[in-house]
Amino acid sequence: MMRFIARVLPWLFSLLLLIIPSLNKYSPDLDVDKSVASVIAAIKTRDIDTIEAFMCKNIKDNVPNLRTEIGNLIDLIEGNITSTSSESWNDFLVSSDGKTIEQATSNSIIRTSVETYYLDIIWEFYNNFSFPERGIRYIELFTKTGDGYASVAQIIAAEGINRLHN
Repeated sequence: MMRFIARVLPWLFSLLLLIIPSLNKYSPDLDVDKSVASVIAAIKTRDIDTIEAFMCKNIKDNVPNLRTEIGNLIDLIEGNITSTSSESWNDFLVSSDGKTIEQATSNSIIRTSVETYYLDIIWEFYNNFSFPERGIRYIELFTKTGDGYASVAQIIAAEGINRLHN
């Protein structure tokens, strides 16, 4: 019996490793730098599915017409995208009663033939108590004005921006 278990257990473990990634087709890769690059690529190709997949559960549950909102954000970028650059910073870590989240902010510059846009995203890349809440918690598109920056479009979670949430 022990030999049977010793032979079957490794096989079951390897099978489990093959099955887990396919359980969620759009399980976001939450390496922030890679995720930002994926969002920028999705903006260039109008891939609403990819951007929606990166959204946290709170946004998916609480933003009416999320796909339309994502499409509107993309449509507000005028002209052909000529170049982009991105950086991430501002890790935020909070832990209480065994619950821990970590968030980071990314800022991207999207240059087009018409305008320069600034895309800020707050990512929740670690959550030890609610995996579906990982992802984009805030995304906002700005343009530069003489006095600073003007918001063009925003999609935001109802809670949990730089603080612990349910």
